[in-house]
Amino acid sequence: MDKRQCILEATAELIAEHGLQACPMSAVARQAGCGAGTIYRYFETKDDLVQELYLELVRRLTSHCLEAYDAAACVKLRFFQFWGNFYRYMRANPRDCALLEQMSACPAIHEGTMEQASAELHDVVYGIITDGQQQHVVKMLPEKVLSTFVYGALSTLSKKYNAEPALLGEELELDQLLTLCWDGIKA
Repeated sequence: MDKRQCILEATAELIAEHGLQACPMSAVARQAGCGAGTIYRYFETKDDLVQELYLELVRRLTSHCLEAYDAAACVKLRFFQFWGNFYRYMRANPRDCALLEQMSACPAIHEGTMEQASAELHDVVYGIITDGQQQHVVKMLPEKVLSTFVYGALSTLSKKYNAEPALLGEELELDQLLTLCWDGIKA
């Protein structure tokens, strides 16, 4: 891992443990094993570091969500591919997901950064929904409402499962969760 990546990871760890406000650059430097001056070679300000961390977290999520995603497949299969990848990422990376949730609600993250970071994800999700609506297989509600419904269900279930694995049980499979979400938005 290069020094820049070490700094981003150290920042992620500290924000996850203590929150953004309790994350001074001196602590980031200590955690990253470098001097504070080294951080400023890569990031002009703490704000730049935080914006870049947010972009990095969303890039990781996006990359995972689009893994083996077939944009030419039918709407239902695309839905299952994308949201299945999303759920698996949430389950495998609880720290990153908690950070994304925390940082998305934080006024320190600029609106432009959020829009830039999530543009590709929104394009794919809204594309699935729009195509489904045009084919009359998805409810005629705003894309943001339908995507928030699915996002909320899967992110909450992944957090619950990570906190209490016995709650959902071994017999509840991802396909069942995705079917539950699909049934919630299908026409």
